[in-house]
Amino acid sequence: MYITEIQINDFRNLERVRYVPARGVNILLGNNAQGKTNFLEAIYVLATGSSFRSALDKDLIRLGQDRFFIQAAYLYLNKKHTISLQYTQGKRKRLTIDNKKYALNQERLAAVLFTPDDLYLIKGPPQKRRAFLDNLLRNISPEHRTFLENYEQLLNRRNALLKGDLPDPGMLRALDHVFSLTAAQITLARLNLLKILDELTQRFYNRLGGNEDLQLKYALTFNLPGGKVNLDSIREIVVQAMQEKYIKEKQRKTTLIGPHRDDINFYLDQKNARIFASQGQQRNIAVALKLAEVEVFKKIRGAYPILLLDEILAELDIDRRTTMLDFLMNSSFQTFMTSVDGSLFNNINGKMVWLEQGRLSE
Repeated sequence: MYITEIQINDFRNLERVRYVPARGVNILLGNNAQGKTNFLEAIYVLATGSSFRSALDKDLIRLGQDRFFIQAAYLYLNKKHTISLQYTQGKRKRLTIDNKKYALNQERLAAVLFTPDDLYLIKGPPQKRRAFLDNLLRNISPEHRTFLENYEQLLNRRNALLKGDLPDPGMLRALDHVFSLTAAQITLARLNLLKILDELTQRFYNRLGGNEDLQLKYALTFNLPGGKVNLDSIREIVVQAMQEKYIKEKQRKTTLIGPHRDDINFYLDQKNARIFASQGQQRNIAVALKLAEVEVFKKIRGAYPILLLDEILAELDIDRRTTMLDFLMNSSFQTFMTSVDGSLFNNINGKMVWLEQGRLSE
């Protein structure tokens, strides 16, 4: 998958931008606050429907305007597509693929984003790691998107019941019948995904110069038995764990069992990387994890996504930077990366453009 042309109108500080990117590496240069990250954000919004900056849609519109428009032509498995997204203030976003109203499908533009915040995935809070898994699953499986939406609704209803002074046991049992199934569906999907990520992340960690044995392990709020697990066995264990925690849940008025409390642990040579790894090692794991995310797309969807890198090279030491650039130059996927320092790209085979006050020049 790669973009052949993109048009951005009235998005953030980008008034009228049209760009024909290289199939390989595209480097967006410019000083701070000129629109480089906004350009990446526009691609991300087009691919996912929402901003990675947690902004309201109306905040994405250029000052003085009432709408933004983003459109891209792209190839997916050698087939040409056009995707467009328009948002007018006070109205719903309108997304079309090949001039048809969007429906969940596997031909939508896909993007993996890597920002400096992701370098703290390892030592950051558990919700960042849960979000990493779920965002990846949403993009490779529309079914998982539905599971997560259902789970959030069920969790809110269950917590509301627990917050009552006298929770209705009958209502809770009826709700838990559906809740346990949805919890098991999400848990099984995450476990299967982590098996793939475990192998790929180790490979990329070694490629980036790491010599340690790296392992990814899923940390559950309940104990799974040894051997092969399936949806039914996980659901049974969820039900049992909820029954055991029921009194404590009534006391604390919240749900203590389920994927909303799970986590991922990273181990280097059998030691928890969150506690024992150096900051440099933690960053290398995070880089390897994001590269593994790109590879998972290819493995499951049959094509690479677009890779978006926001000021990442400045965060890496010179050896990792050289290794990363060499890897990107020899990869089969399309990359868009931002930087304030053009000297980082001496002798690099990539297309460089400048952004200044929201205007692009080659």
